[in-house]
Amino acid sequence: MRALDKGRRLLAGLTAMALAMPCALRAADLPEGTEINAGNWEQMRGATYEGKSIESMVPESIQKAVREYGLKITLRHSEPATLANHITEATAKYAPQVQYDPATRMVNGWVAGIPFPDGNTITSAPPAQGGDMVLYNVALFGAIVADNTNCYGPYATLQIDPRKGVERTQGGFAMYFRTKGRTTGGPVQVGDDPNLRKVQVIVFDSPYDIAGLGIYRRIYDDGRVDDIFAYVKSVRRIRRLSGGSWMDTLAGTDILNDDTYSFEGHPTWYPRNELKGKRWILWPMHSPPIGKHDLDQVVDYKNAPYWNPVNKWWEPREVYEVEVSTPNGHPYGKKVIYVDTQVPAALFTEAYTRSGELWRIIYSMLGPEPAKAGEGGPAAYQLYNFGAWDFRKNHGNYMDCGRWDTNAPLRYEDVSTRLLSESASGKRMGQTPEFGKGP
Repeated sequence: MRALDKGRRLLAGLTAMALAMPCALRAADLPEGTEINAGNWEQMRGATYEGKSIESMVPESIQKAVREYGLKITLRHSEPATLANHITEATAKYAPQVQYDPATRMVNGWVAGIPFPDGNTITSAPPAQGGDMVLYNVALFGAIVADNTNCYGPYATLQIDPRKGVERTQGGFAMYFRTKGRTTGGPVQVGDDPNLRKVQVIVFDSPYDIAGLGIYRRIYDDGRVDDIFAYVKSVRRIRRLSGGSWMDTLAGTDILNDDTYSFEGHPTWYPRNELKGKRWILWPMHSPPIGKHDLDQVVDYKNAPYWNPVNKWWEPREVYEVEVSTPNGHPYGKKVIYVDTQVPAALFTEAYTRSGELWRIIYSMLGPEPAKAGEGGPAAYQLYNFGAWDFRKNHGNYMDCGRWDTNAPLRYEDVSTRLLSESASGKRMGQTPEFGKGP
């Protein structure tokens, strides 16, 4: 009897071990460097990385890109995102005086830095107010472009058919100058309007038939729609566009003006910005510095679907998920915007039709830029990959800078409508051989 009991106990122990072993194996994380792709998605979706399941960290829209369009995700261990000393100092100095007014949905008291750095303030607010706060962090602070940013060498835009390849390449440049909320020395605010937040130019100078095509924008923090100007070649004049131009496409691309860097609008332009909560996603946040590069180093334009970014630095990132209701007249029915909780940047946006069909993904993949002298910490989070996939049209866009220089030595008067007419007249034409080689 004792031998029988002993045998039963041994058998029970072995059975328990056998049952536990698959669980233990399933609980083991995937190693860093694992590639997730269309061929192994079904196998990988249930696996974990840094204790979280792969499927839970890849939103359905990105799963579609993996399964149907060959997007590859290579795992990298997560790393805390830091901000330059001048940014954290400005945030500590001015954030305590910032107030959100639920009645007007406006922000009062913002001077510089991140207006709502405390995540508990955001998540404890009613969802519509929390969503506004998240988008104010993106809009007012403007993490990606720093105080001054020069995008040159050239600024290239690819029009892409995922079945045939690159249809058209346009070269140009972009400049951004923050007029309010400056933190890198000198006055905190410059310019001719106390509510002017930023001026920017995005202009194409090649090929010749589109030279001068682009926009000059004056962006405000008081809810006014952008002042947008364009050069009209037929009359050789610069003309101001309508007040609804912020929801028009940018220079013939599939990207709306308020899609720039995944979100560039004022929160009050949208009837409701609802914070759905926080979640973890896999996303590139620590890409290597851009440096001088050719297009084939950042986008795979030689292999179908010809629009996938070349980026092997995907890591778990905690994000705010904000569902944005759009106003009448806006092409989209709604947007869902994913904003990093440490660096207030919109990592990507899902755009939906009014019937709820996924329309576009507009993405921004980032990396820290080395600090300049006296700044301390990363100077800014630079834009490493930026593009859009239009699933309804089966069409894509990729935008790239041969060089992206944050906190560049620009003046307010350097960023003006003059750049549009100069490009149209050929004064700024020509892609340099040093940067931007591509299709």
